[in-house]
Amino acid sequence: MSKLAHANKINALFNEAGSNFVSLDARLTHALSNSPVFSKMLDGAVDEFKRRNKKWTKWDDIILCQGVPATMALVQIDTTMQRPVDLRHVIEIINEFSQSMVMPIQTYVPEGDSPFIAWDGQHTILALYIIATRVFGMRPQQCVIPVNVYAVTDKLEIRRNFIMLNGDAKKPLDFIDIFKQMVFGVRIDGADDQEWLDSELKQQYFEQAGLFATNSKFGDEDEPGAFTLLADTLMTTHAKSRKHPAVTKMFCDYWSYLGQERPVAPKEARVLYEYFHACYTQGITVDEDYCRALAGFTKEFFEGNFGETGAFWDKVKQSYSNWYRGANKHSTDFNTDGEIIVRGFVTEWRVGGPFLIAQISKSTELQTPTFTPNNGYSVKEFELWS
Repeated sequence: MSKLAHANKINALFNEAGSNFVSLDARLTHALSNSPVFSKMLDGAVDEFKRRNKKWTKWDDIILCQGVPATMALVQIDTTMQRPVDLRHVIEIINEFSQSMVMPIQTYVPEGDSPFIAWDGQHTILALYIIATRVFGMRPQQCVIPVNVYAVTDKLEIRRNFIMLNGDAKKPLDFIDIFKQMVFGVRIDGADDQEWLDSELKQQYFEQAGLFATNSKFGDEDEPGAFTLLADTLMTTHAKSRKHPAVTKMFCDYWSYLGQERPVAPKEARVLYEYFHACYTQGITVDEDYCRALAGFTKEFFEGNFGETGAFWDKVKQSYSNWYRGANKHSTDFNTDGEIIVRGFVTEWRVGGPFLIAQISKSTELQTPTFTPNNGYSVKEFELWS
């Protein structure tokens, strides 16, 4: 089996032609099959629930809030609307369960269909389903839960509501959840917001490069092609700092030429996205030939490893230490060896950027961007690889 089989499976989820309604049992079974590490954890949570709540001997002993009554069997989940199941969060709900904290499940009824489609409250209803079936041995048809029914069938409107309403009172949406919603919104609902269109285009580039966006809560961050650092790469809080899809295209082309079947290291994503962003904003053409040459350069000098403990950062730290001690030569901040203690070194772009640009300029014919960090750090010729 290809090492990229998992990436292909995750990316294929974005190619649903329309809504995909599944039962609670199917949703839970699929989540556990994707993350089997949570299976025993869930069994333990069920056992702990029974131990702590001996006052509840049957499902009807739990008094939930009032809403439109619906049996669990009539509630389905749209897999293209809800975020992937975070089993860790489901277990947290069970472990901290309080009947007074359960809110009605947000639903709508598709025109001509009878099931209630849950568009929010997925983790709550899955926790209730587990309690009903695994603690009390009930069938979903026997268990009534409160739902709110909204008179709306416009999927795009519901999707926007889902993103906006998942805030302080609930488990907030991570960048990965918002990113997935935007991709689905374009591919299924026809969204034409520029940020959503940009996210979908970035997903296309990821698919072409064998990459997939994920989060450690899904338990697949060690799979080949896993890309976990979405902040300030694929996504950003502030629109003015959002990186153009062209930057993602550059990174994906570089990754393809690198030819390493492994996850993307967070430091690697950060440094290269900033490098390509600097190229983009300064009008430097980064085509496939450029990315191929850059990949060859990184493999030759430090095996393409931007990981925190790799040779690249060792070399950067040597250069930074030289600069810092020179810039602070009158400092009285000494270690036990009588050397000035180096402060402010971080394995981030503001330190790694000047060194990377200087090394590329020395070792290749590639045009490089300019970047001067706010601390004034600069690189000397003798500090670079020969």
